[in-house]
Amino acid sequence: QAYANLPDKSVIEINNAIFSFYSNKNIEKVQQSIEHAIITIHGSVRNADTYFKSVWGLSKKLKVEDKTLVISPHFKITGDQLKRNELRFSYEGWWIGNNSLDKSKTSSFSVIDFFIGHLANQKLFPNLKTLVITGHSAGGHLTQRLALGTQKDTYLNHLEIKYIVANPGTYAYLSKRRPVKGQIGVFEIPQNPSCAFNRYKYGMDKRNSYMSRDSVLNMTKRFIKRQVIYFLGEKDIGDVEQTCQAQYQGPHRYARGLNFKAHVDEEFPMNIHQLISVPNVGHTQYGMYTSDLGKKLLFNLR
Repeated sequence: QAYANLPDKSVIEINNAIFSFYSNKNIEKVQQSIEHAIITIHGSVRNADTYFKSVWGLSKKLKVEDKTLVISPHFKITGDQLKRNELRFSYEGWWIGNNSLDKSKTSSFSVIDFFIGHLANQKLFPNLKTLVITGHSAGGHLTQRLALGTQKDTYLNHLEIKYIVANPGTYAYLSKRRPVKGQIGVFEIPQNPSCAFNRYKYGMDKRNSYMSRDSVLNMTKRFIKRQVIYFLGEKDIGDVEQTCQAQYQGPHRYARGLNFKAHVDEEFPMNIHQLISVPNVGHTQYGMYTSDLGKKLLFNLR
C-alpha cells in the first residue's frame, strides 16, 4: 500500500474547543505549492482515516500529491475516545449540522466553514484555486445540507468550490412537494398528517440553529448557484433508512438521488447542479471515489 504510513492526526482550535483531522500537509504553515484542496467527510462509522487514505492514495497514484491538500475531518460522538475539550456530537447530529454537545455548542457545519475560511487565507495558501468538499453516506447527508445552509463561500471569489454529495440516505428538500411513487419527475404534497415529512433533516420545517440563520428563500438562491454534484452509485439500492419521511423520497439511495435532482430541476430550472452516476458501484466510498468518474470529479481532471 502506497499510503501505509498514515500521518499523525492533527488538531486545531475551533471556538475554544479542539477538533481532530487527518491532513497530508501542515495547514498552519504557508503552503506555496498547494493549488487544489479536498475535504473528504466520513460516513456514520466515523472512519476518517479510511477516507483520508482513499483520497490521499489517489493523489499519489495520479502524481498530484505535491499540489493537492487532502483533509479528512473526524467528527466524534459521546463514547468515542475524546481529547480534553474536544468537540463531540450526537450520533446523527453531526450529519445535519446540529450543535456539538460540549459547552461550545459548535455546529458540525461551522467546523467545515472553519476549514473553508482557513483554506481561503491567501497568506497561508497563496496559490489555492479550487476546493472540493465531499462526503459519502452520512458525510453525503452533511455535504448536501451544508451546501444549502453555508454562507462561508459568499465572498471567496478567488476560490472555486464544488460540493460532491455521494450516496446519502436522504436529502433536505426545498419545498413540501415529494416524488409521486412510480412516476419519475412527478411531485405533489403528501397528504399524510401523521408523517412529519418536511421536518428538517428531510425538509425545511423546524430547522436547527445553523440552518435557521437565514430564510429558505435566501438559502435556496445561493444553493442553486453553487456547483453541487449528486454522485450516485447505480447499485446503491440496498439497506437504507425506511422512516415514513425517508420513504417519501424514494425506495433506496439511488432513487432518492435521482428524485432529489429532479425536484431541484423542477422547482429551480436555473440551477447549475449536476448528477453523475457510477455504473456497477453500490454503497462504498472506495468504489465511488476510485472510479474513473470519481477521480475526475475529485481532482478536476479533464
